[in-house]
Amino acid sequence: MLYDFIVIDKNEKSFLYDQIYNSIKLSIQNGKLLKNDRLPSIRKLSEDLAVSRTSVETAYDQLCAEGYVRNAAKKGFFVEAENNFDDSLIKITEKKIPVNLPEKRYQYDFSSSGIDPRYMDIKFWKRCVKDVLDRHYIISSYGEAQGELSLREALCEYSRSVREIDADPDRILIGAGTQTLLSVLLGLCGEYGKEAAIEKGFFPQGEQIFLDFGFKLTPLKADKNGIILDDSVKSRIVFVNSSGSIRGSSPIPINKRMEIIRWAEEHEAMIIEDDFNGELRYTSKPVPALQSLCSDRVVYIGSFSKLLIPSVRISYMVLPKCLAEIYSLRKHNYNQTSSKIEQLALTDYIKSGRLERQLRKLRKIYAVKSDILSENVKKYFPEDTIVEVVETALCVRIKIKDSRSLEWFKEMAETNGIKLGKCREKNGLKYFYLCFSGIETEKIPGAVECLKNAWGF
Repeated sequence: MLYDFIVIDKNEKSFLYDQIYNSIKLSIQNGKLLKNDRLPSIRKLSEDLAVSRTSVETAYDQLCAEGYVRNAAKKGFFVEAENNFDDSLIKITEKKIPVNLPEKRYQYDFSSSGIDPRYMDIKFWKRCVKDVLDRHYIISSYGEAQGELSLREALCEYSRSVREIDADPDRILIGAGTQTLLSVLLGLCGEYGKEAAIEKGFFPQGEQIFLDFGFKLTPLKADKNGIILDDSVKSRIVFVNSSGSIRGSSPIPINKRMEIIRWAEEHEAMIIEDDFNGELRYTSKPVPALQSLCSDRVVYIGSFSKLLIPSVRISYMVLPKCLAEIYSLRKHNYNQTSSKIEQLALTDYIKSGRLERQLRKLRKIYAVKSDILSENVKKYFPEDTIVEVVETALCVRIKIKDSRSLEWFKEMAETNGIKLGKCREKNGLKYFYLCFSGIETEKIPGAVECLKNAWGF
C-alpha cells in the first residue's frame, strides 16, 4: 500500500523514524490528515514501507508525546491535533544538502584573538588537568558558586605578588571571562545608579554588558596620562584600565591615580578596574593595580587569556567589602560559570609556581616580538608613519595619513591573507593595531612586507 502522506528516502542520512515522524507531522499541519483520521498500525506500516517496526513505533511515540497523535487502547492510532496551523508556522520538509564552509585561514594574523601555540605551557597544563580528573571524589559534585576556595586562596597570593592586590578569599569571585563577571557585578551596584562612564572604544564587549543592563554610557575624555574625571562626570560607576589606554600606551601615573581615587571618594563612586594584561608589561616593572591604593572604591578584574591559554575561560574579580557583603547574601542564587575542573587545575598550576614562571618567559618573548615588529614597520612603511608600542594590548599601533578609505585598507589586507586587529579613523589618520601575541616571531618581517605591498607603500 502506498501512503502519499509519508515520504522516506533510505539513502538519506537522517534516521528513518525521523523521516516518518516529519512526514506525518507535516501532513497533519497542512491538512492532508484531519482530526480523528486513523493511521496504519505499526505492523502494517512497517511492512508496507519495508522498514523496521522499531522505526515506526519510535515515530508514533514522538507524535503522541507532542500531541499530534493519540494511542487509543486496542483501537489504534488516530490524529489528535486540529488542523488550525498558520501557513507561516508550517515547516516544509526539504532535502537539505549540508554546506561545510571552511574556516578562513590567514597567512599572517595580527588580530588579538589568540597567542602563539608554541609558547602555551600545554604539557604541564595537561598534567594539572589529569591530576584533577584522577581525583574523582572532588569532581563528582557541583562547584562553589563563588569559585573554588582553593583557587581563591591561590589567587590571593598570586595577585598580591604580581599586582599588589588587597584581597581575601571571601571577596574574590571566579567567572568565565570579564563579561560574565560584569553581569554579576552590575546586579550588585544598584545604589550607584544606571549610568556608567567609560573610555569609548576601549572595551566594546564590556560596553555591551552595560547596555544590556539598561545603563546609559558616558564617554570619558582622556589624555596621554589616562582618563579625565572632573565635576562634569555625573556617573557613579567608572570603567577604567589603569595599565593602558586606547590613546596612551603608558600606565596611569601615580598623580593621576590619586586624582581618580579622590574623585571616587568625593562623588561616592565605584571604579571598575579591568586590568587587561596588566602583569605583562615588559619594558619596565608592572605598575601596581589601582585597587592597591583604595580597595574600598575599586573593583578589580583580572584574567589569564594571554598568559595561560585563551580557551581556558577563567577570570577573577576582587570586590570591595560593601559589595562582597551584598554578594554573600545572594550567591546561593548564582551558578558558577567556569569549569570546576579547570579551576582546580589552575589552582595547582599557580601553587606550583608555574604561572609566575610562564609570566617571566612571556615578558621576554613579547619584548622581542615588539621590537621586531616596530623595526620592520619603520623599515617598510612611509617615513611619516607614527609607530607606538601599546604594551598591555600586546600590539604596535601605527598611524597613517592616507586619503584611501579604511575599508580599502581592510579589504586589501584580507585579500593578501592578512588578518588585522582593531582599526579606526580619526582626524584624517588611519589607526591600525597590529597585535603580535598570536603571530610567530620569524613571520613578523615577512608579514609587514606583505602588508606594505598590499597597501602599495
